[in-house]
Amino acid sequence: MQRVTQMQQTMLNKLRIQGGWKGKIRNLIRTQKPIAVEENRIINCDNLVKIYKINELEVMALQGLELKINKAELCAIIGSSGSGKTTLLNILGGLETPTAGVARIAGWNLNNMSARDQLTYRREVIGFVWQNIGRNLIPYLTALDNVRLPMILNGKAGDVKWARELLDAVGLGDRIHHKPSEMSGGQQQRVAIAVGLANRPSVLLADEPTGSLDSKTSSEILKVFRTVCERFGITVVVVTHDRSLSNAVDRVVEIRDGKISTETVRTDLLVGSDEVKETAKAGDDYGTESAIHARYTVLDSAGRLQIPKEYLEELGISGRAALEIVDGKIIIKAPAEN
Repeated sequence: MQRVTQMQQTMLNKLRIQGGWKGKIRNLIRTQKPIAVEENRIINCDNLVKIYKINELEVMALQGLELKINKAELCAIIGSSGSGKTTLLNILGGLETPTAGVARIAGWNLNNMSARDQLTYRREVIGFVWQNIGRNLIPYLTALDNVRLPMILNGKAGDVKWARELLDAVGLGDRIHHKPSEMSGGQQQRVAIAVGLANRPSVLLADEPTGSLDSKTSSEILKVFRTVCERFGITVVVVTHDRSLSNAVDRVVEIRDGKISTETVRTDLLVGSDEVKETAKAGDDYGTESAIHARYTVLDSAGRLQIPKEYLEELGISGRAALEIVDGKIIIKAPAEN
């Protein structure tokens, strides 16, 4: 039986007065035991729903979203404002709880975490890189001390060797004693990536990491994500509105109206071509169309798919569509009465 500390006993007394104290105190101190990860899949979201209630108005941010990401995969989640990508990021980061559906990350059930579980999850399982550089770094600490800080807060002495290895991996081995004000925006974001990896997380989440950088620096930052992904076996999920980065990642998942609509996948991941793989890793064609990627419309478990809006407009389809099977293909067209 878990021993109740003096602080917990004080909270227990307060909750006992308020009523319903047993469930509340259990939720504060309960510790979840993560299960084994299914095959190679580290992120598994099934029929995810998130509803926000403002006064009497309910807004559905996620509408049955399904997402699966493998270990050591570099994935970008793209969507316009209001598409639900930020809500998904918050759920994956343990900052919000799904209204319905299932979300499992690295064996953790995000639907059923206590306050203590959430702290452990955010501290040890997930790393964060924010768009606002000031949110990532302490301005009066050096790059080395910024990377060591999460380790110290996690009860570790601050592994200097590991911190140096991380800064070397992001290309800043010669600037470990520089403060943020002594570095460029791109260099600061590199330090932020090292900070996000300090506690050896399973997943690194990046929220618009290139939003305030120029195209050249953005390309360099994406190459750093590729490096840490391959070197440390970290799963990297980049949330952005920038559609031009598809060449720099393994897979692009596009969200529209709270659901996954399309995926763009590097073809070498499908066919295993070494020649294509080397072309993809070169990363010199950032921001241009590439023949090494294939785009797919996603079919969810209920058999639903989202047809791109421009296709529907060109064919004059709205409300209803007619389906036919011709020579092993499904033909979608406007009904005859249209």
